[in-house]
Amino acid sequence: MWKKVGLVVSAIILLLIIFNFNLIMYGLGQAKGQFHILWNAQPVGEVLQSGAPDSLKYKLRLVEEIRQFAFDSLDLTPSDNYTTIFDQQGKEVLWVVTACAPYTFEPVVWNFPVVGSFTFKGFFDFEKVRSLALELKEEGYDVSVRAVSGWSTLGWFKDPIMSNMLFEEEGELANTIIHELTHGTLFVPDSMTFNENLASFIGHQGSLKFLNARYGANSDLAVRYLEKREDSDQFTNHLISAAQDLDTLYQTLAYLPNSDLEIFKSAFIQQVIDDLDTVSFHDPSRYSALFDTVQPNNAFFIAFLSYRSRQGIFRNMLEERFGGDIKAFIQHWKLEYGK
Repeated sequence: MWKKVGLVVSAIILLLIIFNFNLIMYGLGQAKGQFHILWNAQPVGEVLQSGAPDSLKYKLRLVEEIRQFAFDSLDLTPSDNYTTIFDQQGKEVLWVVTACAPYTFEPVVWNFPVVGSFTFKGFFDFEKVRSLALELKEEGYDVSVRAVSGWSTLGWFKDPIMSNMLFEEEGELANTIIHELTHGTLFVPDSMTFNENLASFIGHQGSLKFLNARYGANSDLAVRYLEKREDSDQFTNHLISAAQDLDTLYQTLAYLPNSDLEIFKSAFIQQVIDDLDTVSFHDPSRYSALFDTVQPNNAFFIAFLSYRSRQGIFRNMLEERFGGDIKAFIQHWKLEYGK
């Protein structure tokens, strides 16, 4: 009897492997890339005791201050994340692919066990990124590929500082660290847009609060970072409005053949690029050459909206319900979705 049960179980496992072969191979590839980084990450304490440059040690001590600020002043969940560092040697190590139908805002969705559905797929191997991007383009999708500076393993592993993070200014570095620590505190399966937007919002608000506390609200660092955030908000509003208008255009002209739709789409997107000159930025140079190397398409808009589409909603909630108290705002969401 037990032999028959064993054969049945083995057959079920084999069938599961066969039907999920691609997912299993993808998972193994991601695990290999992640464990390479974890295995080769060096404890920050060792670097601080070494002959490393003072500029590097300054940034590493700053990361520790940001971590403690996030735990103590923002009430993000304490962890050992960012107590090690991985040397990227100036190279990118992770890329994500986003794909979308060319004439509707219907993204390609990838489903993963436990964490749920995502409108992007990440790789530690750029050749695999390139191969998937080409495959999706051949299938007729709009495709966007971008490098990722930081990510969270959601508490499964001890996330290291990626050395390229340390090239960022203090405000942007704080933003990145707080963003990723938010993922380790709050994560809702199958709610990628909510998760990313919330982490982006808390990252922005938390980093500004950190700069104000450490350097003063009137310091050059705090003022410069605030101006960057205001420019970012202006850019966000411009692209969200553009995406909404483009979606309306697709629906209005759905009766046209794709060849004609492509003409209207290309003209509209070019106008979005040209209209950047009309947006009031503190520093227009940050955005003047943005689209010289990146041509917006539906996948670009989907990727952008995944991180930025709900910033206004969260900002209104922070002010109206919590009087601008970001810690109380975070505590609210921890009660709802805390890990």
